[in-house]
Amino acid sequence: MLKKLFLLSTAMSLAAFPALAQEANEPTTITPPAEQTAPAQPSDQAPAPDMTQQDPAAQPADPNAADPNAPATDMTQQPATDPAAPATAEGEQPAAPPPSEAVIPAQAADQVRAEKLIGMDVYDTSGEKVGTVKDILFGPDGKATGMVLSVGGVLGVGAKQVGLQWSEIDIQLDAEVAKVQYNKSQLEAAPDFKTQEAQQAEADAAQMQTQQESAPAAPAATQ
Repeated sequence: MLKKLFLLSTAMSLAAFPALAQEANEPTTITPPAEQTAPAQPSDQAPAPDMTQQDPAAQPADPNAADPNAPATDMTQQPATDPAAPATAEGEQPAAPPPSEAVIPAQAADQVRAEKLIGMDVYDTSGEKVGTVKDILFGPDGKATGMVLSVGGVLGVGAKQVGLQWSEIDIQLDAEVAKVQYNKSQLEAAPDFKTQEAQQAEADAAQMQTQQESAPAAPAATQ
C-alpha cells in the first residue's frame, strides 16, 4: 500500500515539473502605470470668452466718437465770423467808424508821405548834391513850415544839420529829389539847427555853470 502511494506522488511531481520549468523560463513583463490625464472639465462650466471676437455692439461706446446716426453738419449753414472784427461784449453795439468825409482810404496822386521825403537827396541849382533831407518841421496849424538838411560829413558821420524855410525848397516828386538855391559851402557856413531838446540841454548846462561860479569859495583851512 505504501509503495502505491509513493509511486503516485512521484508521478504527480513529474507531471507538474514541466509546467514549473516553463513558467520559470518565461520573461517577466512589467506593465507601465497608466498615464495620468487632466481631469475632464465639467460640461456645465462655460469656456472663457474670447475678447478679440466679441460683438462690437456689446462693447462700451466711446464718448468722443461721432454718432453715426447723427445728421451731418452742413458747414455752409454755419454763421460766418470775421476774425478781423473787434470782439464786443454781449449786448454791446459794435463801434461805428468815422464819417466817410473824415477818412482817407487811399493816397492821392498829389499827396506825399513824410517817409518819402525823409532821406531824399538835395541838390543845388548846378546839379551838385549838397545833402539829404533829415527832418520836417510843422507849425501849430499842422502845416509844414521848414525842412532840416544833413550837410557834409562822410556817410552821415560828422555832418551838420541846417534848417531852411519850406519856401526855400523845391520838391520834385517825379525825380524824387529836392533842390535849393544854395551850394554846399553856403550851407556849411550856416548855423547848426538845434532841436528843443538840444536847447534845453544847453540851458541846463549854462545854469549849472552860473551856480557854480556864484557859489562862495570855501575858507582855507588854518593849521
